[in-house]
Amino acid sequence: MKDTRLALLIAAILIVLAAVTREDPAASESWASTQVVPLAFAEKRGADQWPPSQKERFLSDPKNQIRLSQPDSVLRNGRGPGEWLPTSGQCDYMGRFMAVMERYQLHHRESQWRDWQTKRQRCYTQFQ
Repeated sequence: MKDTRLALLIAAILIVLAAVTREDPAASESWASTQVVPLAFAEKRGADQWPPSQKERFLSDPKNQIRLSQPDSVLRNGRGPGEWLPTSGQCDYMGRFMAVMERYQLHHRESQWRDWQTKRQRCYTQFQ
């Protein structure tokens, strides 16, 4: 019963997001609203232990929402920034990804976190 309610809530959120972000029908077909930190990625880092209410908060958190091009969305496939970065806005994405990870206290390896920090720092310094 709880899984069904969660699935219905997620579906409703996605429908609302699609309606709110919809612009020109032809243009919106190539973009998808999704999470900055994918749920599949988060579940491998502790979110699998969350109660449904916490997952709902995570999925609907505006700080964890991003619009990706359809190809980027498909290529990402639940991966993190160590394996995938969007074709544009990589600096912003890295910062937002790390902020969401911290906000929800998702587990990560220290070496992985340092790699992400290095990538983000390199990204920002190349534009100064």
